[in-house]
Amino acid sequence: MPQLMRCLYCGTLQDEPSGAKTCALCGGELAFEQPPPPDAQGSYIQAQLELDQVNAPAGKNIERHLLVTLRSPAQVPEPFAANTDTGRPPMAFTAVLDISGSMSGEKIIHAKEAVRQAVHSLHSGDFFSLVVFSSDVRTVLEPGALDANLRKRVESLLGEITPTGMTALDGGLQAGIEKGLRAAQASNLVLLLSDGQANVGETDLEKIGARAAQARAQGLTVSCLGVGSDYNEALLSEVASQGGGRYYHVQQPAHIVSFLSGELGEMAGLAARELHIHLELPLGAVVQTLSTAYPATQDGAHADILVGDMPADLEMEIPIRLLLTSQKEGQRLPIRGAATYQSPGGSRLTTALNPVTLRIVSAQQFRLRDGVATPVVERVLAQLKAAAVLTTARAMSQAPAQAAQAHQTQRDHLQAYAQLLGDDRALKEASELDSAYQAIASPASPAAKQSVAAAHAFVRSARPPKNQDR
Repeated sequence: MPQLMRCLYCGTLQDEPSGAKTCALCGGELAFEQPPPPDAQGSYIQAQLELDQVNAPAGKNIERHLLVTLRSPAQVPEPFAANTDTGRPPMAFTAVLDISGSMSGEKIIHAKEAVRQAVHSLHSGDFFSLVVFSSDVRTVLEPGALDANLRKRVESLLGEITPTGMTALDGGLQAGIEKGLRAAQASNLVLLLSDGQANVGETDLEKIGARAAQARAQGLTVSCLGVGSDYNEALLSEVASQGGGRYYHVQQPAHIVSFLSGELGEMAGLAARELHIHLELPLGAVVQTLSTAYPATQDGAHADILVGDMPADLEMEIPIRLLLTSQKEGQRLPIRGAATYQSPGGSRLTTALNPVTLRIVSAQQFRLRDGVATPVVERVLAQLKAAAVLTTARAMSQAPAQAAQAHQTQRDHLQAYAQLLGDDRALKEASELDSAYQAIASPASPAAKQSVAAAHAFVRSARPPKNQDR
């Protein structure tokens, strides 16, 4: 039976070839996949590093893409689970509900039912708080540890909520964050549900998104549910990305329960917390991530990408743009790294990333598709398309008159990258992005919401809940 081998250049894992030990994708050297070192035996998050094109021309600035793939197990190994009866540490959940006039009818009925079910699914000792907003903001329930009495009180308080007024979304988010910080536990979810446009108080997408980013820096996760077809999908996607959470489009009010339950389940079943990717780069290299959900910092040759919390039984792909100043012919530039994280039981663990190598060849001999690892390019291309949709939607929300130019910029970049797969493929990808832009250009339409939600879910590797909208 063939053994698995890893390419030392593009990083792909493959069966041992029958002939020369050369990568069939990029022509790089292969080596047998080695077991993790003894000090990493306890690490249960799997991590892989890949490079989309291993050849680059000498004497020119270089742009390449790294792709980090992370996989978590369905169940955290017992030595690393939380030392509690439930197998997880306590969590805090803050629900932030839009109760403006447009939430009347089925929307508020199902939103309240979703909250009711949530407090019954949480464990005793978990913390819960409830904030509502319309023209103003009100804390219905201060943070408290759940028990039978508090659950009964929540049900009573939900019955008193009546929709009215406008939509002070930023004020609701701010209050929800404050409550979440007051009762912070090991895992902390602030979930904002809205069906309308922010029209009271702060309405600027960047400023509201920055509020969510600050909450993330303080240990909270902010996720969003957008209900119906009248809310701002770009705003909710931005808040969720900056807040390290997820954004879901809920077309039918009857599905609010399953979406809220699914998101709460993701946070309750975390496999890893505070997950970071560390990269050791060649001198002169700079990295950029494609999404604000994965902020990157860099100090010289060391880069740090924040992934955040990772649910169990999940595969995540994180593309990283690598920019490098011109290099001399004949150089071999290795890139190494590791993923570090905290287990539910509090252990700090490390998973080494396999190295990849960029080789610098003569500019005269270099050709566009030299050293391309096609499967890696395919996956990076899909990530670029999703990021382009989110970037254009964001521009449409901030400055509609400039959205067409933003789309054209994204289209040109995507088409140029797709050239690595051929001219026909480049035209196809550009055409598909044009179709996505037409959907985004009608922000009040269900198609716009579905397009942005699908792009966000792809970038965040988010799983749809059961009984999702289709």
